[in-house]
Amino acid sequence: MAKILIVEDDTELAKSIADWLTLENHTVEHAETGEDGLQLVNGYQYDLLILDWQLPGISGVDVCKQYRRQGGEMPVLFLTGKSGADAIETGLDAGADDYLVKPFQVRELSARIRSLMRRPKGLLPTKLKVDYLSVELETRTAIVNNDRVVLSPKEFALLEFLFRHPNRCYGAKALLEAIWPSETESSEDTVRTIMKNLRRKITPAGSECVIKTVQGSGYIIEQAVTSES
Repeated sequence: MAKILIVEDDTELAKSIADWLTLENHTVEHAETGEDGLQLVNGYQYDLLILDWQLPGISGVDVCKQYRRQGGEMPVLFLTGKSGADAIETGLDAGADDYLVKPFQVRELSARIRSLMRRPKGLLPTKLKVDYLSVELETRTAIVNNDRVVLSPKEFALLEFLFRHPNRCYGAKALLEAIWPSETESSEDTVRTIMKNLRRKITPAGSECVIKTVQGSGYIIEQAVTSES
């Protein structure tokens, strides 16, 4: 699962992309202008930016340039009607990681997203494990010892996030910003409630939960996470 921001002024196209990516278990947000896109990437955490080339106001190229100048490192994929070598060179030189020429099939977009997320900075293994708990990312399954555990989408998203960032402590506010849409009506109390249910589900009787609570700071998985590509 990834948290993806689409900056695209064609609302119908953006909706079709968002609907498809949501079916693939991604969290998707949409902005219609370059200004709104910059505001979101500067204020919230995302895993991937899908950026239209031609936007009202600030162009997609300038959005990408500003984001990179500010130190932004997440993958950027351009959507563009420009297929010439000069245009493609301009987009890549602005800091984009890939591009897709309109019109395109959403399956190709999905394939390119998977490719970007497999690159070293965003390497996504298929399985993660700590102690008694295994997480299978492709099937979105948690396994406690040898028993499969049914988790809600947000429970799994919290678990996956902490697995991917071991030995780092995250408070409820940070988790809310990393996993929920920016305009969510959920609160930090929602995060705490879901985390409480998650810890109960993944902890065998008589064992200590792999997700530790650090009083006044948040939640952490302190052990090394093993993975399989």
